[in-house]
Amino acid sequence: MAMDVVHDTQKGYRTILHCMSRPGTIENVREIADKVTVSIECLSATFVTSLTLLDREVSFSVVGGDTKKMEELFVAYTMATSASLKTADYVFITKQASKEQIISVFQNVKTGTLINPQQSATIILETEYLSNSGNLLLTGPGIEDTEEVSIANDEYWLEARNNVNSEYPLGVDMILLDEFAHVMCLPRTTVTKIREV
Repeated sequence: MAMDVVHDTQKGYRTILHCMSRPGTIENVREIADKVTVSIECLSATFVTSLTLLDREVSFSVVGGDTKKMEELFVAYTMATSASLKTADYVFITKQASKEQIISVFQNVKTGTLINPQQSATIILETEYLSNSGNLLLTGPGIEDTEEVSIANDEYWLEARNNVNSEYPLGVDMILLDEFAHVMCLPRTTVTKIREV
């Protein structure tokens, strides 16, 4: 079954919006991701997310893996503009990215200004798995008390994320996608902390 670009991207958008308003909540876009029939160099959920977020008004950058093929695919399907890491509105980090590449993203993406904090990048990060139980504690707006989650390889980027979001309202929002088409969001307002054993 082929994707219904309008209907399925709207559904994907609502899923991301729900996760962004409730940090730590995990939703699944497998039903949409399974409809992806094009040959891609990323997770199917990542491709669905690109169709959901990108259009001719925004720019993006890809880090890790065969970035050229992904960039060409995203441009062809969304008409968005491929840009440098420092100017991109959306930055896609594939599972092939090294720890150094991931940290470099957080050190170089745009974080907005005090006058226009919304002019910051959103980072879309592929990971092996997401779970609603673990040693990572989330607090902040949209969370009643705390959320406990587990994110594969969060030790690669957690400190870098906390550093870039330390001067609110400056910072970056994150959308996390795993191999099972799960989606979790970490807005810049979400405080992350490792639970002490």
